[in-house]
Amino acid sequence: MGKSYPYVPEEPQLKNNVQRVQSNELTKSDNSWQGKWFPYAPGEPHIPKTETDQSSTKFRDSWQGKWFPFGPGQPHIYQQQEESTKQSAKQSTIPICDDGVHNLSIDYDPQDIRHNYNYLCLQSNRSRFNPNLNTEALLTLHFLPSAYVPPAKCMNESIGYSHEPPTNGAFRPLPAVYGSYKYLPPQRYMRNLAEGAIIMLYHPCAYRGQVEQLQHIVQGCLYRHIITPSQFLTPERPLALLSWRNSLSMSVVDEKQVGQFIRKYAKHGPLALPNLSRVVEKRKSYKAALLTEAHLVTDLDDSELCGYLQEHM
Repeated sequence: MGKSYPYVPEEPQLKNNVQRVQSNELTKSDNSWQGKWFPYAPGEPHIPKTETDQSSTKFRDSWQGKWFPFGPGQPHIYQQQEESTKQSAKQSTIPICDDGVHNLSIDYDPQDIRHNYNYLCLQSNRSRFNPNLNTEALLTLHFLPSAYVPPAKCMNESIGYSHEPPTNGAFRPLPAVYGSYKYLPPQRYMRNLAEGAIIMLYHPCAYRGQVEQLQHIVQGCLYRHIITPSQFLTPERPLALLSWRNSLSMSVVDEKQVGQFIRKYAKHGPLALPNLSRVVEKRKSYKAALLTEAHLVTDLDDSELCGYLQEHM
């Protein structure tokens, strides 16, 4: 086979020496050049390059401090929502002191059937609790220093008392709503005693007629009262009235004696307020196992105590 000279048919008529020189120069220069090509190396696709990633990577590798507000290459997303979520989660782990709902089992939990004994008559011989006219009422006064201030304890601490039924000592921060309860523990009503309330206690086995008579007197004497059963009372005296530091236990209800106790000792205590009406309707209160809320007799401040009894005496 021969060669066509100077060009093959249908071949572009380019000078042979020019094409050969260019290809040789490109090959030679590509192999010998040790620097960088600008903007692109021969044969490299013409795609724009960004050097931001390289520089940010270099900075991140060498910089040991903190970036403000954002590091190189990080999306500009503010962390307010994340911080609020962390803060709320942190607050949820903080133990609750006393909200009247949580951790009640340390004193009395109405939802726990194991605590039902507090208001049940468990005596086989209920006749031992019948009223006895020969049993005199017992007035007990407990001395306290004038500067004594009872402590408030959160629901993660247990509270004990030196005598039964207790009439002074530590209490839970949240006061109980005034009225009648299925059962109210002393750790709770102690807060009400401190602000001058009268607490009526009755043994679950006490004679029902005497319980109702004493309840009627107390409810007609003052608003600031609480009525609850108690296992602290004895068969000899299954009824009692409590004030701060004082108690009156009895077997038979004496209307005159009950009225005198309430008028003398009600509205006295280290937390007693002359104007209870300013806070009683606004404050948060404990009301677990509340049966009926107390009704007003005169006003929220109980400006007159046992007024109807004085009219019948």
